[in-house]
Amino acid sequence: MRSNNRAIETEGPGRLIVIDDEVEIITPVCEFLSHCGYVVSSFTSGRDALKVIRERPFDLLLTDLIMPEMDGITLLRAAHDIDPSLIGIIITGQGTIRSAVEAMKVGAFDYILKPLELNLLRQIVSRAMNVRRLLRAESKYRSIFENAVGGIYQTSPEGRCITANQAFARILGYSSPDEMITKLEDMGRLYAEPGRREEFARLMRKNTVVTGFESQVYRKDGSTIWISESALSVCTASGKLIYYEGIIEDITMRKKAEEELRTSREQLRNLSAYLQSAREKERMYIAREIHDELGQTLTALKMDVFWLHKKLSIDQQIMLEKTNSMSALIDSAVETVRRISRELRPGLLDDLGLTAAIEWQVGEFQQRTGIRCELVREPEEIIVEQDISTAVYRIFQETLTNIARHSGATMVKIFLEMKLREILLQIKDNGRGVSQEKIESTTSFGLIGMRERVRILQGELKISGLKGRGTLVEVTIPLSRREIPQ
Repeated sequence: MRSNNRAIETEGPGRLIVIDDEVEIITPVCEFLSHCGYVVSSFTSGRDALKVIRERPFDLLLTDLIMPEMDGITLLRAAHDIDPSLIGIIITGQGTIRSAVEAMKVGAFDYILKPLELNLLRQIVSRAMNVRRLLRAESKYRSIFENAVGGIYQTSPEGRCITANQAFARILGYSSPDEMITKLEDMGRLYAEPGRREEFARLMRKNTVVTGFESQVYRKDGSTIWISESALSVCTASGKLIYYEGIIEDITMRKKAEEELRTSREQLRNLSAYLQSAREKERMYIAREIHDELGQTLTALKMDVFWLHKKLSIDQQIMLEKTNSMSALIDSAVETVRRISRELRPGLLDDLGLTAAIEWQVGEFQQRTGIRCELVREPEEIIVEQDISTAVYRIFQETLTNIARHSGATMVKIFLEMKLREILLQIKDNGRGVSQEKIESTTSFGLIGMRERVRILQGELKISGLKGRGTLVEVTIPLSRREIPQ
C-alpha cells in the first residue's frame, strides 16, 4: 500500500467526501484517510454534502447506506446527477443482497460492510482512485478525439476502418463516423491514384511511421480532395502489426494555392524570358541603327569636312584650323557611337561568338579599371546558341561591373569551358568578399537578374564569398541536344 500512497502523492492528493450520521464512526475513518494522503471532507448530512459537491469537485464519495434524512443510494444518485464521473462507495452495517444490487445499479464502485477494516478500506479507495484517474484520462482523450480539427482514425492492415472521429467523417463528406465505417469497407478505395494505398503500406512496413503523406482521395459524393496523412504502426510486443493509427488534414486549399503560385511563377518566368529576349533584340536593333545610320552619316560628314579642308588656300589659316577642329569632333563622335553600340550589343558576340566577346570585354575592363585579369578558355573556340551566349555574356558583364563597384579587387581570374553537356563560367576575384546577406538580399537586382537568366535556361548559379578572400561566381548552363558534341 505504501507504493500506492507514494503514487498518489506524486500525482496529487485525491479529494474525498465522507458522509455518515454517526460521528464516532466517521471521525476515525476521516483521520485514517487523511493519514493516507487524501484531502478529506466529512458530513453527517447528505443534503449538506450535496451542496458542497455542487460548489467544488471531488474524486470519491464514501457514504453510509442508512441515514435519517437521505439514504446512501439516493445520495449517490443525486451526486451522479451533479458529477457523473464521481466514484461512489457504499458503507453499511445492515447490508443485504438487494441493497448491494441497488447500489451497483446506481453506479457504486464497491459495497463495504461494517465494522470497517481500515487496511481493506485503503485498498478499495486506492483502486477506486486509480479507476478515477483512468476515467479522467479517457474523458480527456475522448474529448480530444471528438473535438480535434484533424481527422483521427484507426485502420486494420487490410484497410478496414476500425474507428474514426467526427472530423475524419466530415472531411470525407459523411454525416457521422458510423455511416463512414459502414459504407467504406476498404480504405484503399479512398485513393484516387491507383496503388497509392499500397505505397502507404510499403512505407509503413519500411519505417513504421509516415508523416506528410499527400494523396488525392474521393469523398462520399465522388468529388476529390487533397489530404496530408501522418500515421504510425501499432504492433504487439513480438512485432506483429495490429493496426495503423493516424491523422489526416484537408490540404485542398493549400494545394490549390501552391498550384496557383506555381502557375504564377511560371508565367512570370516566361514573361521575364520574353522581356529579356525582346530587350536583347531591341538593343541589337538600336546598336546596328546607331552604328550603321549614325556612323555612316558621321563618316560622310568627315569626308565632306576633309574635302572642304582641301579646297582652302594656305592663307585661310582660321578656316583651316576650324576644319581641323571639326574633323577632330567628328572623330570623337564616331568613337562615342562605336562605344554606345558596343555597350548596347557588342557586334563581336553576334559576328565572332562568345569567346571573342568575352576577350573583348576583359580587355575593356582592364583598360577602364586597371584591374588585372587572367582568362582561360577550353576550347579556344566556343560556339553555342545565341540565347546561351547572350546569357553567359550578360552575366559575365554584370559580374565585372559588381567587381569594379564593390569588391576592391586587384586581380580577376576567368575560366570559360565547354564540357560535353554544359558550358561553365567561373569568375574569381581577390577582393573583400561578398556577404551571404548581400547574396540573399531582395534588393540586389543585378544578382536577381543573373539568377533569372540562368533559371530560364535551366542552369545553375552559385555565388560564394569569404571575408577578405574574394568572391567566386560559378555559372553552369546545359547545352541543347544539337550543341552536344557527337
